[in-house]
Amino acid sequence: MDFKDRLKQARKARKMSQSRLSELTGLDQTTISNLETGKVLSTSKVVQIARALNVSSNWLADGVGTMEAGTQDGGAHYQVERNVGPAPKLAGMCPEVSWVQAGQWQEVCHVDLDPESVNWYPRPPNAGPDTFVLRVVGDSMLPEYPPGRIIYVDPERVAENGDDVVAVLTDSNEATFKRLVEEPGSGRLLKALNPGWRDPYLPINGNCRILGVVVADMRLR
Repeated sequence: MDFKDRLKQARKARKMSQSRLSELTGLDQTTISNLETGKVLSTSKVVQIARALNVSSNWLADGVGTMEAGTQDGGAHYQVERNVGPAPKLAGMCPEVSWVQAGQWQEVCHVDLDPESVNWYPRPPNAGPDTFVLRVVGDSMLPEYPPGRIIYVDPERVAENGDDVVAVLTDSNEATFKRLVEEPGSGRLLKALNPGWRDPYLPINGNCRILGVVVADMRLR
């Protein structure tokens, strides 16, 4: 069988639609259709597809071994001692967007994202379907969030006191990442966590709106 045949066989064996596979992998549904018909011969996301379908990536890519995940050449099974519990189920993928795109998120939701050129990350189990990913820039949220840290922002989560949030300043349409705090007598404020930050508090007085709550973060090694 060719790659297109193995892909179609695996998807049908898992009783999964092309649209569902698209959601789990971040590939456009048209791309998946083209892969199954042979119009597109290969993809860099073979591993992601194999994981979504729970099949062997070696088999899917090259026809080596058997379809079932955990098998290698000749169908030999390798068992690993399990000393941890099962991971929480992940549902779908989140796109990494720029800070400019984040400022437009509520107006146009997924902005204008090209699935083939955007980095996609597995969506945490506690995150809503419109959750997006940002990469921290600047030092205002040190030491908890160093530059480069990946944060997951859920626009459907209602922000509460103590939540870390992404907000947009309405006068400049510039997104910022801070902690939401409510101080007695001062109302709601956005606070920079860096203890050496000059003017760490930004009052919320109609000059900004909260885009979403940070529900998870990830350190890339």
